[in-house]
Amino acid sequence: WRMCVSGCPYKKVYFNHKTGKAEKCTLCYPRVEVGLPTVCSETCVGRLRYLGLFLYDADRVLEAASVTDERDLYEAQLDLMLDPHDAAVRDGARAEGIPDEWLDAAGRSPVYALAKTYQVALPLHPEFRTMPMVWYVPPLSPVVDVLTSTGHDGEDLDNLFGAIDSLRIPVEYLAELFTAGDPAPVRRVLQRLSAMRSYMRAVNLGDPADETVAAAAGMTGAELTSLYRLLGVAKFVVNYATPT
Repeated sequence: WRMCVSGCPYKKVYFNHKTGKAEKCTLCYPRVEVGLPTVCSETCVGRLRYLGLFLYDADRVLEAASVTDERDLYEAQLDLMLDPHDAAVRDGARAEGIPDEWLDAAGRSPVYALAKTYQVALPLHPEFRTMPMVWYVPPLSPVVDVLTSTGHDGEDLDNLFGAIDSLRIPVEYLAELFTAGDPAPVRRVLQRLSAMRSYMRAVNLGDPADETVAAAAGMTGAELTSLYRLLGVAKFVVNYATPT
């Protein structure tokens, strides 16, 4: 009847005319269950897809999904994520039958790092009040070229911060996608990505590292460097934390 196609809030179900069935991504479960990454992750030429797991408090899912203000849903979902390095969390997970292989994978999960540690990945449409399984890093847009073409230093932090509200993809539009219309978390993400660009340019040119650049984005230089290594030069084994 294809009602699932029109009813999917994420618009991810499509009708396959060859098979005569409505279909969607299955996250390559035959590969994931044996510890292999999904095909789309492994074949992404830009290495832009990360795969990992995180531990969350299943008993608080309903509570998180029931917050009154839609703009509080992002933080509520983020709070469900448990620290995989916390001894109490690991002991609780073991008591629930979660194997150590999964706990170790959770500790090196790039998804946990991007969503919780660095807080640069956001859920899609939290206002639908579903538990997000996919998190997205908002695009910074080609802001550097635009600034350079106008005679400004495209890697200067002040210029980058000032250009965030005039990006090709408006912050307000991104907020409607990721944070139920709240622009503050989206702007924070874009500021952190901008700070990473500015900070790492100085490092790569051999200039002294400027901690004020990191502080302006609410991070440290070490955190920006780690974020850069994850987003820019991560190896295969870092991109995917997939236990069997």
